Amino acid sequence: MERAEKAGRRIAWVSPFPPQRTGIANYSYLLVKELRTTFEIDLYYESEPPCAELQNLFATYPLSVFEGRRQQYDRVVYHLGNNSEFHAGIYRVAWNFPGTIVLHDYDLSGFMSEAFLRWHPDLFFQALANGSDRGRRQQVEALFQKVVSRAHHLPMSHAIVNRSKKVIVHHRWVKKQFDDEQHIVVIPLFAKLNCIVTDENVSAFRRRVGIKDDHFVIVCLGFVNQNKLPQLQIDVVQGLRKEGYPVQLVFAGEPAPELKDLVTAVASGELREYVIFTGYQSELDYFAAIAAADVIINLRNPSMGEGSLTLMHALAAGKPTIVSDANQYREFPDKVCWKLVHDQNENELLFEYLKRLLSEPQVRAAMSANAVLYVENVLAMDRIREHWVRALET
Repeated sequence: MERAEKAGRRIAWVSPFPPQRTGIANYSYLLVKELRTTFEIDLYYESEPPCAELQNLFATYPLSVFEGRRQQYDRVVYHLGNNSEFHAGIYRVAWNFPGTIVLHDYDLSGFMSEAFLRWHPDLFFQALANGSDRGRRQQVEALFQKVVSRAHHLPMSHAIVNRSKKVIVHHRWVKKQFDDEQHIVVIPLFAKLNCIVTDENVSAFRRRVGIKDDHFVIVCLGFVNQNKLPQLQIDVVQGLRKEGYPVQLVFAGEPAPELKDLVTAVASGELREYVIFTGYQSELDYFAAIAAADVIINLRNPSMGEGSLTLMHALAAGKPTIVSDANQYREFPDKVCWKLVHDQNENELLFEYLKRLLSEPQVRAAMSANAVLYVENVLAMDRIREHWVRALET
C-alpha cells in the first residue's frame, strides 16, 4: 500500500523490540509486521535499537526525539509492562503526551516503585492518587512513609488509564477493574509460534539440557520468578518420583535473582537430573523446549493481571497446560487449561493433575485438540489483527 493510501493512519508505536529480552518486545515484533500493510507505522525505542529486520521494514527513532515529532501522527500507541528496564521511559512519555496505551499488566505497583519512587516521585504520587482524585494529592504526600509502605497493595495503573485517550487490555477481567470502561478495549493476545523447530532441533535441545528419552517432561516457560511457584512445582515432581513416575521438570528461562539459592540447592541435590534450570534460551531453544514438553505449567500467584505470551505459545503448540485459577486466567475454557486453586490443597491438586496427564495419554490428546481449536477460533493472528485494525481506526 502506498503512503498516500495510508493518509490518516500514521502511527507512532512506542515499545520494547527485539533484541531486548522481554515478551512484549516479541509481541510488538510480530504485531507491527501484521499491521504494516494497513497503517504507516514508525517505531520508537528506548536505549536499544530494534533488530535489523525491523529497521529494514520501518522507520525507527529513539524515544528522545518523539516530542518533537509527535504532531506528525494520527495515533500514538504505548506499550506498558511491569519491568522498569524496558518501560520507565515509555510511561513518562505516555503520561506527558496521552495516547493509546496497551496495558500488559494490571498491577504496576512494583514497576512504579522501582522506576519512579526515588527519581521521579511526582509520577509515583500521581499513580497513588489514581489520577482523577486530585484533592487527595497533598494528603497523600503528607503521609509519604505510611502510604509508600502500603503501595504494593495498590495496582497503581488507574492514573495512567484515566489519563489515556484509549486503553487496550488483553482480558475482560482487567477491564472490569476500572470504573470508567468506555475507553477500554479488550484485545486478547494472539497465539502464534514464531519459530518452527525441526525434530533435529528438539533432539539437540533434549541432549543439551539432559532430558531422558523415557521420561515425562513438564516445562515451565520464560522468566522464572517466585510468582510462578517454582518450589511448589519441584515439590510435586519430587512426590511423583517417590511414587515411581519417571518425570523431569524443565524451567526453560532465566531464573530471577531471588531464586539463586533454590537453583543452587537443586543443582547439588538428589533432584539435579530431574529438575533442570536452563537459563536464558535462544528463540530456537525456547520453542524446542515447548515442542519437547508433554505438559506445560503456567502459574501466577499472586497474579499481576498480566497477559502471558508463554501461555499463548503453549496453546499454539497444542500442549496440555495448567494455569492458576485466578482473575484473568479463569477466562480460558476448562477443557483448554486446567486450573490450579491456590489454597492449602494446591500441592495435592497439582500432583493429581500431573499424575492423570502422565497416566492417560488420551486425556492429553483431548486437551491438545481443544487447545488447537480454541486458538483457531479465538486467538489466531488473523482474528486478533482484525481487533487491532478496528481499535486503531475508531
